[in-house]
Amino acid sequence: MKNNQGAVPVVLTLQQFDANHYGQIHLYSPSLDLKPKDGMSPFEIDFVWMTCGNARRKSKIVLGECKDRPEDAIDQTDIDNLRRVADALPRDRFEAFMLLAKLAPFSDKEIALARTLNGEHHRRVILLTARELEPYHFFERTTKEFSLIKEHGSSPEDLALVTAQIYFTKVE
Repeated sequence: MKNNQGAVPVVLTLQQFDANHYGQIHLYSPSLDLKPKDGMSPFEIDFVWMTCGNARRKSKIVLGECKDRPEDAIDQTDIDNLRRVADALPRDRFEAFMLLAKLAPFSDKEIALARTLNGEHHRRVILLTARELEPYHFFERTTKEFSLIKEHGSSPEDLALVTAQIYFTKVE
């Protein structure tokens, strides 16, 4: 995190994960400086959240990028950095998700960039705004706005599904 104020969405997101991922063994680390072995430029991600798997179940990793001000936009560099880390993890051991959190609504451009992180049949992007970060439960306010949402946000899969329902499904 480049400034102390930027810590607010990171702390809110980590608090939500702790409060809403019931009974799962997890660990996290905020503000990681990563140095790729491929010679590319070093970069920072705001946090990593991981639920521990076992011999039958993959560990789930959430890589997070957070913005605290409306004028701070998610950009192509943020998307590329998250994708590089997620794609570098061995798929036979980890299921990677990429989370973008912002204390303001996402712009159409940010939503379009985030959408590129998903595959055709693979949801792995999570978008959270103040609407999901401020109440105790992720979707406490969201379900009032989007009545079709039935998930509770107790897993990264739930969060990615609701993200797809809110941001990536065309309503006609």
